[in-house]
Amino acid sequence: MRLYYLVLVLLAGIACNKEAALTPEPIPPVYTLPQGNHDYDDTIVAWYKKYNTFILYKFTQLDYAYNYYDKKPDSAFNANPAYVASTLRFIREELLEVYPEAFLKTTLPYKILLASYIGSGTTRSATGFSASSNMLAIGWADSTLAQKTPAQRKQLRGWLHRAYMERTFRTDNTIIPDAFKALAPPAYGQVLPAKLLEEGIVEPYTNALNVATDFLAYIEVITSHTKEELEAGVLSSRVDVKGLIRKKYDVVIATFLNKYQIDLQAIGNRP
Repeated sequence: MRLYYLVLVLLAGIACNKEAALTPEPIPPVYTLPQGNHDYDDTIVAWYKKYNTFILYKFTQLDYAYNYYDKKPDSAFNANPAYVASTLRFIREELLEVYPEAFLKTTLPYKILLASYIGSGTTRSATGFSASSNMLAIGWADSTLAQKTPAQRKQLRGWLHRAYMERTFRTDNTIIPDAFKALAPPAYGQVLPAKLLEEGIVEPYTNALNVATDFLAYIEVITSHTKEELEAGVLSSRVDVKGLIRKKYDVVIATFLNKYQIDLQAIGNRP
């Protein structure tokens, strides 16, 4: 009887030790904020506390290029400190002030990298934005952002929203609706470049054209143009000869309004 009792005591002790060993210790953050003592560092810290997102203007190539699934072939370079404040203002005006708080808290990435330049060698990225499953990089933290014309700023807005939504697709926070897929061509690779608009595709021709890039192109086009501009352009019967662009446009607008409470066209209508 004493032996049986001793065994029970030993087993209970082992169980307690195992339970204690399985209790995880809090994992410290990979990055430390603030990264400096500028006025804009207070903004970055406040946004981190609100959204749990690191905004970094000092980072390494490892921070940019590597993620859970693949490695980016290009590079990103640290922000010019003199232009971090203007880049933060761009983020606030073009993202934080237009997306609902609930959507932001669900979809903002683990880190946003403020880069002075994104590209390969001396060739700058055409859009200046890059996304992965845990990162959004903004490559306009230098003097060039202030030099953009109003029309160029609107195009930057479209590229920003496209990159942001690309990341949300990667993390399954947003999806491409079946109604959009139903309007897609049977095989994107078989659509001739000259027939893209006729087939309802507003994305320029590339070998990587697929339903995801097709959908993202609509986000880019809508958020960078007013409704009036679209009606005179890709939504006109002169361009949209089969009516497919308008059908896809309606699906995209309805999806973001009903599912995410985001009015993409209202974003495009902004000055």
